[in-house]
Amino acid sequence: MNKHPVIPASEAFKLLCNTNNLSVIDVRSQGEYEKAHFGKTVNIPILSDLHRHEVGLTYKTEGSEAAKALGHQLVSGAYKEQLIQHWCESIKSPPQQPALIFCWRGGLRSKLAQEWIVQNGGEVFRVDSGYKGLRHEALKTLENPAPFIIVSGMTGSGKTRLIHKLRNFVDLEGLAKHRGSAFGAHFGESQPQQATFENKLAQALYQRADNFVLEDESPNIGRCHLPDSFYARMIPAPMVMIETPVRQRALDIFKEYIQMPLANGRPLRELEQSFAQNIERIRNKLGGLECDKIKSILSLAFKTEAMDDDDIFAHLDWIERLLSHYYDKLYQHSLSLKSRKTLYQGSWQDCLDFLKSLQHG
Repeated sequence: MNKHPVIPASEAFKLLCNTNNLSVIDVRSQGEYEKAHFGKTVNIPILSDLHRHEVGLTYKTEGSEAAKALGHQLVSGAYKEQLIQHWCESIKSPPQQPALIFCWRGGLRSKLAQEWIVQNGGEVFRVDSGYKGLRHEALKTLENPAPFIIVSGMTGSGKTRLIHKLRNFVDLEGLAKHRGSAFGAHFGESQPQQATFENKLAQALYQRADNFVLEDESPNIGRCHLPDSFYARMIPAPMVMIETPVRQRALDIFKEYIQMPLANGRPLRELEQSFAQNIERIRNKLGGLECDKIKSILSLAFKTEAMDDDDIFAHLDWIERLLSHYYDKLYQHSLSLKSRKTLYQGSWQDCLDFLKSLQHG
């Protein structure tokens, strides 16, 4: 093998999407990685954020040669040895599938890292064009995904639960780490940066064949925004519509948003405060009187820490009212703006059976 082999970004992106247990090292700084990265990659920076800042200042004031010299000075001695050891330990791919390494543009940082790894007996391919090349491939995938089907239904109808029963799906809310409503934030988890969300969506889409399914979403899932070109394909996509009575939807929401968090140790008062704040956030859309009414019912429902039948019914009252007066109206309006062909409409189980027959047919 060539001691310093290079792999095109298109091939590297394909491997990044389709290969399990592939070692991929991103040697950009921690700040660059946190702003935008791909799934299945590990960040082992050749320069820390502080190092990179110092090198950048030197480049501006003294030129490229001085910046390179400073970079070599900063990454030397024991620091360099530890760095090389860390890189080599992270390379766990089988011999037929050497690891990948990249920096911002496939330039100096990844070339040096590759050279030092090879000198220490490792095998690694440098990604041509680096992160920028991979990002280019991701954007191409977002522009031209395979045909898909939308799973639709009013809030609480179990769309996410349904798609996870299928063989071929992309979980947009899972990628965004948000359940897509004013109440959708995951406790204790932050959402990815926009570019990272797009990159991981592109990786998921690249793996999918025709007739994969997506849950119906608005353009924004929390702070993550679906790429405009991709959302434009969602608007006319054929759909399967789940029909679930409002009381059943309220019960399912109670289980997911109240019962499960409490069982997992989230304090009752903290949960109540979170709901009250989220309802307040949509006051203008609800209307002041309705907002106050729902918050009042919610407050009464949270008066006791016990969860017997009466307490559950109290919670169902404010959840059902919120669905009827806000989310269902929002959903119906959103659906009226889209010209979608309905492939099937029925209960949760019937919709699941229909989609399974499509994917296995």
